[in-house]
Amino acid sequence: MSKFNNLQRLDTNLLLVFIDLCETRSVTLTSERMFLTQSAVSHALKRLRLALDDDIFTQSRAGLQPTPRARKMLQPIASALQEINMALAAPGPFDPSVSTQQFRIGMSEIMELSIAPLLVQEVRKAAPGVTLNLLPISDPRVTSQRLESGDIQLIVSARTVASAGVQTITAGTMPFAAMLPKHMSCGGTTMPLDVYLSVPHVIIHPPDHRGSVIDHALARLGRRRIIGAVVQNYSVMAEVAARCGFICHLPGKMIAQYASSLGLKAYELPVETPPIRVILTSHPRFRNDKSVEWLKDKTTEIVSSLTVNDAV
Repeated sequence: MSKFNNLQRLDTNLLLVFIDLCETRSVTLTSERMFLTQSAVSHALKRLRLALDDDIFTQSRAGLQPTPRARKMLQPIASALQEINMALAAPGPFDPSVSTQQFRIGMSEIMELSIAPLLVQEVRKAAPGVTLNLLPISDPRVTSQRLESGDIQLIVSARTVASAGVQTITAGTMPFAAMLPKHMSCGGTTMPLDVYLSVPHVIIHPPDHRGSVIDHALARLGRRRIIGAVVQNYSVMAEVAARCGFICHLPGKMIAQYASSLGLKAYELPVETPPIRVILTSHPRFRNDKSVEWLKDKTTEIVSSLTVNDAV
């Protein structure tokens, strides 16, 4: 028995009609969009009902309403048809100077603050018609689903994304510094461990159960830091550190920015922690997409410049 025996029961063109009916909820609108007669759309719907032994759609005042089975079928079929369409399309060249493409990029807050301004600036220079739409990725499960569906073309984060078959590369690392108000200067370039442990820290609310690499490093030494406040974003964290005399931790371009604007001084950490990795994640559906590869290269260039220019 063929592994595609279900497909052999119907013309795959019927699936295109099914997707369009799900979007329009109207035989008339679907016939107009697909350049078919209403009779042809109605006939296709009848064939779908017979092949699947399900009504697929029911009539209502708001138009055609998908049945529970149709709702369950919609996303897998739409994704499969998109994959087929992309597989059949020959990849064309990408010319950033004339492109009007819109990229949808999932980006964590720390990456948006450290990378986004420079990335938008560089993309604007090379591709003035391109638009970058930066989207939050606070919910890992939703982010994974959006990546798999093709809603997001690229994810830029310090953490890996748990999703089937994704392509992940490390674009580089960002410098990371402990920041303390300048009037509390403790001398040198590395913050002494006793100061680090005696002054309260203001931290970002933990994104998940894995915890902070800093706390893990201290735990290996049998030590713990004092948490003075937990906030939701890095700008507030830096402001709290400046006002309250707390220690905060900032990455990349934010080090110089907040040192200047809030009177903070940067120090190397007194405990060994892994660097902040900038991880680029994309879905295999974009493997042959030259525009996404170009965007990855641009992001990698930005990260390389941060690593060189913003070291503590």
